[in-house]
This record gives sequence, C-alpha cells and structure tokens, in this order.
Amino acid sequence: MHANYHTFVDMAPPVADLEVRRHGVEYVRPDVQMASVFDDGTALCVYADIDRTTDAMAEFSPTDAATFRRLYDEAHGFVDLLLGTLMYQPPLSVKELTKALATFGVEERSEFLSVKLRRETINEFLDQHFTDDRIKAHLAFHGAVCSYTNDVKGLAIGYPLLVGKINNWHLCVGGSHRLAHALWRDLAQHGGVMVADAEVERILVEDGRAVGVRLASGHEIAARKLVASTVSAEQTFLEFMDESVVGEELSTRVRNDVAHKDWSLFTVHLAMSALPEYTAPKFNPDVDRAWVVNLGIGSTGHLDSDWETIRAGSLVDPRPNAAVNSLYDPTDAPEGFYTAILRQFAPFALADGGEGAWERMGRWYGHRCIEAWRRYAPNLTDDTLLDWEVFTPQDIAHKLPNMVKGDWMMGEISLANMLDQRPLPELGQYRP
Repeated sequence: MHANYHTFVDMAPPVADLEVRRHGVEYVRPDVQMASVFDDGTALCVYADIDRTTDAMAEFSPTDAATFRRLYDEAHGFVDLLLGTLMYQPPLSVKELTKALATFGVEERSEFLSVKLRRETINEFLDQHFTDDRIKAHLAFHGAVCSYTNDVKGLAIGYPLLVGKINNWHLCVGGSHRLAHALWRDLAQHGGVMVADAEVERILVEDGRAVGVRLASGHEIAARKLVASTVSAEQTFLEFMDESVVGEELSTRVRNDVAHKDWSLFTVHLAMSALPEYTAPKFNPDVDRAWVVNLGIGSTGHLDSDWETIRAGSLVDPRPNAAVNSLYDPTDAPEGFYTAILRQFAPFALADGGEGAWERMGRWYGHRCIEAWRRYAPNLTDDTLLDWEVFTPQDIAHKLPNMVKGDWMMGEISLANMLDQRPLPELGQYRP
C-alpha cells in the first residue's frame, strides 16, 4: 500500500551486506523507468540506459541533454562517497560537510556541486543549468517524488545526488513486503528473534539508560546492549517514555519543534482489465512501457502553484503520477488483469474540515484523479476499471502512526532538518 518503489538498490551497502536476494528478494529494474506526458502531446522518457535518456532529452533540447549527461555523470561519481559518508555513520553537520567538500577540492573540480547550493532552491539550480521548461518540470518532479520540494530554499544542496539515482528505481517482485520478510529471515539466521504484532507500551529506563521495553501484554524484554527505536520522535519520547525521564525541555521540543512536511500523498489503488494506452506514443512510443508516468506537469511553475494551494489546505486540480506494476511484475495480478497506483500531492488537513474531511472527500478526489489519468490515456473507461480504493493522508497517519500528520518521510526535508539537525539537534547523533 505504501512502498511502491525502491531505489538505491545495489548502491546501498545493506542490500549486499544482508544478501537480500539470497533470501528470496527479486528486483526488476524497468527499462523505461519514468515518463512525463505534456499537454502539447509530447513526452519525455527516462530509461535505465542513460544514453537513451539523453537521446530522449535531445528531442526537446540538445544543449539540455548534454548538460544532463554531465550532471548525471558527475553526481553518479559521488553517490558511493555520499552514501557511505552520510547514511552509514552518525551524521555530519552542514558545516562539517562543507569543510569536507572543500578538503577534497570538490568545488574546484565540479561543474554542479557547490557550497552555495545550500542557499538555493531546486528551481534556481535548474534555471541556472537548463532551458527547456518540460525538462525542468520532469527533473523537478523527480525531486518532489523523493520529497525534495522544488521551491524550498537549501534543497539544491542534495539535488545532484537525486539526479545520480534518477534511473535506479526498482520494483520488488511480489510486493515490497518481500523485502521485509527477507530481512526477517536474515535476522533469524544470525540468531535474532523477531516478535510480531507486539505493541510497545513503554521503554524501560534505569539510571538514565534505556534497558528494555514493556509490551502492552505486560511482558518485558531486557536489552543486552541497546534499545533502538525506528518510530517517530513523538512516539519514542512522548508515548513510550515519561516526561520525568525525558525532561520537560526535551519533551516540549519534541512536541512543538519536530518539523513535518507541509504536504502529504493521496493515492488511488486500481484493479484493471486493460493497460493504459497514452496519446503521447505518437511522439514517443515507449511511453506505453513506462513504469511510472507523470501527467501534465509542463513547468516548474505548475508545481509551484500546486504547493501554494496545498499549503493553504486546498486540493489542486489533480496531475498525479501513475505507476502500473503489472507491466513489469506479472505476479501482481491474474493473467489478463493489471494493477496500478495513482499518487497525488495533497494536504494532510483540509482548510475546510481538517484531516477528518478526507472521509467525505476521499472518494470524490479519487475520481478526479482517475479523470485526470483518462485525459492522457482515454482507453481507461469505466468498463476497464474493475475496482478502485483511495488511501488518503489521513489513512497514512492511522495505518502508520509513526508517519505523523501523514508525513511519509517522517520529518520535513529542509536544510534546517537534515543531517545532525534531524529531527532535532539533541537527537541527531545516532550513537548508542
């Protein structure tokens, strides 16, 4: 229902370290990764083969295509360094990262990476390097799907890394739960025990140190080395621990100062008897083979306008992206049938009615999203849509309570909430 795409597959060390494929995980890397279809009938495809991607971009702007190739090559060269440096050790500060970049002479050798990016939006970065509105729109949407909102100051600092993985989207065959099961098996084979359906009631603390957990059943589990929490800061420090242990100041900070995204995701899950047939293949026939298709966002200004509306608690005229897993995972539906998901950026709480308004608006907005898809794939008639259900931002918060306010990234993505500042400076060092 939630993790439809996996990225950094085979780039992130745990994939190899934990031998997930040996535990039964199979990934497919679609050859047509993502496409954007535009109102003028054109379409831009991103392929697993980066050469084909640059050829597709050259149909819009040869200069932008050459720029993109240089950006991709440069960013891809830093992916391993940045992954190892930023994701698998206690996080650096922005100041320390800046110093490291200077020490390695990155800025002097780089066309795109620069310390000044920490003061820029993704829009500004794209405007500096690209000219075609449709190419910029596609690249900005790629950032937004990764939760890097294109109009937020400072997010340009991480944007080149996102470009370095633009063709690394993978589909977990049989559903993303297969990865969770593989990790469970790896844990068990290394002597670990997983207790499923166990509701944590309390983190046990003695002499200022977490020593175990108490379950809702009353059963207590003692820690041999450490207690680790991967749920939200709110659950960890406000629900599972007493203020007398956490302290009034930190409790207040967690309650009031942990920043969450100012937009969430609205999704529609569909069962179908036909694959979408887009009108854009007249321009590029590979659109019909694209795993993910972005619908009708022709400029970064379109996205900017949507963010303004969403932040005001209103619903935008839908321009979702559509993913058809059955194109690349035939196990996802019976033969001759197909599954799909529409994802639309949306507010968690509506200005008229708050988060509870989704209970009456969800089905209506889902139909609006389907109508938006039909504008570009008119063969998706009522006869081909066998059934569909919505999954609203409110549903995210209810089903996954660690995603506070429907925040699927478990924390705002901003320069002030990155690295050692995430989720708060006091909690930003992940050392036992």
